[in-house]
Amino acid sequence: MPARAVRLALAALVALAVLVAAAPAGAAVDTGASLRISFLPQKTFRGQAASLSIAVRPSGVRCSGRIVYADGRKQVLKATTAVRGRATWRWTVPLNVKFGAATVSVSCNRAGSASRVFVVTGRPTEPARVEVEKQGFSQRVRFASRDVSYGVVLTNVSPENDALNVSVHVNMLDSTGVIRKTDVRTVSAIGAKGTYYLGGGVTIPEHWIPISTLEIRIHIGSQQAKSLWTPKLSDYRIVAAQYDPGFVSTVFFQALNDQPLFVFSSPSISAVVFDAAGAVIGGGTGYGLTQLGPGIRAQYDASLGLSSIPIDAAATAGVSVLGTYTRST
Repeated sequence: MPARAVRLALAALVALAVLVAAAPAGAAVDTGASLRISFLPQKTFRGQAASLSIAVRPSGVRCSGRIVYADGRKQVLKATTAVRGRATWRWTVPLNVKFGAATVSVSCNRAGSASRVFVVTGRPTEPARVEVEKQGFSQRVRFASRDVSYGVVLTNVSPENDALNVSVHVNMLDSTGVIRKTDVRTVSAIGAKGTYYLGGGVTIPEHWIPISTLEIRIHIGSQQAKSLWTPKLSDYRIVAAQYDPGFVSTVFFQALNDQPLFVFSSPSISAVVFDAAGAVIGGGTGYGLTQLGPGIRAQYDASLGLSSIPIDAAATAGVSVLGTYTRST
């Protein structure tokens, strides 16, 4: 057989092999796959934390990402596996990257890829700082133990930064300064120029020793440019316990999701109760189950840790609600 004919035959066999090898890969494409960026701040600050969340199908795919800053510098996001169709990254924006538009790109195997632009700017003049505005507690002896209900009003004084992963360390001291109980709570976020009503209840076995003061220490895990969303709250009601006369059972309130494109879910509730003079006399917590679609409102409540508060002293309440926002479909 002539050499030219041999070359043509070999080329035909190679082409056929390529087609055969490509066929299974084409058949394996998941037509139900999708990938979108569900959260990315429009603005971030050099040297501070930033975050990115995606919604992806199918669940369980391996995802990776990278950021390209305005000066061309690249930052790789650690590969992760999407859990229940979600994946989130947190990173620190380098201090020496150029101001301006940066692009984040995400790729998730069969689900494809997505990208979005955000802006890197300078450090704000006032970083997140959380201060104690008010504090107080109520206590009572019940069932051979001392129950303490406490409340702390926290304020983030920064007008530009949300405080994230705020750890609140509460020591309960007797008259000699000895710690009789420690309670540590983590608040996922306190918005810029925002107030968080932190409530809680504890039981102390040494019921014969009263609590005299609270000692509070605060640590901020990180911060982000002002971007925290919370539902609008109203119609607070403090209700007495039906089977424990004279004490508070529940703080009811209404929550409204005023975000037109997002569903609010997984609410975490914290409440502080005040007397008629505005002094803190305790607080508590709660968890909601009802999702709120855009423009939807519902009743929620806090009912844990309030049972030491005398109902006759309870005049008003402040409530904070944090949860998850996902784009409405």
